[in-house]
Amino acid sequence: MTIMKKNFSRTAFRYTFEFMLAGFVGWLYEVAVVWIMWGYVYNRGMLHMPIVPIYAIGAFILLFIFGRKKHSPLFVFTISTVVTTVFELGASYLLDFLFGRHFWTYEGCYFSILDRASLVSSVIFGLFALLYIFVVHPLSGKLSEKLPEWACIVLAAVTSVAVITDFIISFIKWR
Repeated sequence: MTIMKKNFSRTAFRYTFEFMLAGFVGWLYEVAVVWIMWGYVYNRGMLHMPIVPIYAIGAFILLFIFGRKKHSPLFVFTISTVVTTVFELGASYLLDFLFGRHFWTYEGCYFSILDRASLVSSVIFGLFALLYIFVVHPLSGKLSEKLPEWACIVLAAVTSVAVITDFIISFIKWR
């Protein structure tokens, strides 16, 4: 019973850590794109926290697809590029349905796909996937094993409550 509890706390920490990191990297990417293209800083996230959940959810989808098997970087890049493109298209339509507005558009951009995705962004997402699958996920496993169990529990709980609270507040705001 103790082993199961210990593994659960470390797994919970690992995935909340990865969710926050992927969401934060996504937020940085979105802010950087606006700054590079238009010369000003703008918070492109839906949440109040500096995370964009679509990046975290996309990372978890890729982790589910690739599982524990070893794959070549070219395979991971190619599949990730396709999957993130489809995911971005689907998420765009879903958010439009839920909130009645567009949260992003690629209208007028080179290699735009239905103005809701872009081949350029998809390639960048494929590169992010390589970092996530081959660097971040293995390192988060090592980090979760090095932290004391109590720290894993506290960090996972605090992070989860903060993100869920932000989701609720932001959902109400955007509805």
